Amino acid sequence: MENLISNANLINEQLARYGVKFGIYKNGTFNERLFPYDPIPRIICADDW
Repeated sequence: MENLISNANLINEQLARYGVKFGIYKNGTFNERLFPYDPIPRIICADDW
């Protein structure tokens, strides 16, 4: 885990270099964004999902 945290910037640079993106629609407009890497997982409980 520490390795993933310490390399978060490098991993995000690699994702940007290779064009890892996702798209969202907001106000009827399609926007592409770089897919960010976060070494801390976000847990969503079933009731919230």
